Amino acid sequence: MDPHLPETLVKYCTADTAKKILSSQSLRWSAPHLFSDPFEPNHDTPLPFDPHTLLDASIKTATALIFAKEVPRGQTPLVTAIRRWRDEERFASPEEAEDVLKELLSQVVDQRQSAIDQMMMDWRQFTRSLRICCFSARPDNIAAWRQYAAQHRGIAIRFQSGEFTALPKPQQVSYRGARPEVTTLREQLALIINNENIVPQAHFYDKFTTKPSVDSALQEWRCFHKKAQAPAADHSDGSAGFDDIQFERSEINSIYFGIYTDIKTKRDVYDMVKEHYSQAKIFQAKTIPGKYEMEFERLTARR
Repeated sequence: MDPHLPETLVKYCTADTAKKILSSQSLRWSAPHLFSDPFEPNHDTPLPFDPHTLLDASIKTATALIFAKEVPRGQTPLVTAIRRWRDEERFASPEEAEDVLKELLSQVVDQRQSAIDQMMMDWRQFTRSLRICCFSARPDNIAAWRQYAAQHRGIAIRFQSGEFTALPKPQQVSYRGARPEVTTLREQLALIINNENIVPQAHFYDKFTTKPSVDSALQEWRCFHKKAQAPAADHSDGSAGFDDIQFERSEINSIYFGIYTDIKTKRDVYDMVKEHYSQAKIFQAKTIPGKYEMEFERLTARR
């Protein structure tokens, strides 16, 4: 196993969800649109530019290269033409250059737009077939207890992860200020001007391992599952967009009751774990006096 990957992952959830996970011996993996997060990309995510914006930016970028102090490098047809125009002093002003470039680059951008349209078709198919399950690496993550475990009233379930488990290749979420896009204007300009070897489809997964800096305390890890065939675009029954995937009973390592988990829930879950997941250890969360931290007490008998 990769030494940089966690050996276990913790699923924070409400008490009801924990009971469903334990009784069904399965985890729910959801499509991106079911996260109900306006900042989470999904199959409806638009591009941050349109063809007119792309053409205008291409013209301005090419014009800037014609009148730049440094000679542009590269062997693409456009860059080669720009170097020739510079040597010939073809254009007296940026405005004159823009008039000529508009006609030339309109054809180039039209060709590029066909590739962009195909990329967006690939994106929609990818996101409709993608399923995500979210975890944290530790059971003492206070932010996760607050957000996902009903303000410490829920339960955290610790799973084995890695090869030969239901969670074989977890990916750590990075937290940044910039929001990822399916592709960017800069990326497309690099393709048009410099013919750079960029394949946006190769980075689709990366769009789902970046979250805003404000969420960094969650220290999230994500696991991905890809359906063999993307579901149809239109679903009227509301059930589309998730899969309940089973795990082996032996993959549950520990169960953690929240600080405020009620007695009945704890008794029900305790009995369920002892009957079906006898290898799993059970803990009760407690605050540490004088610190904004928590610790866990091992429970060896039903209370």
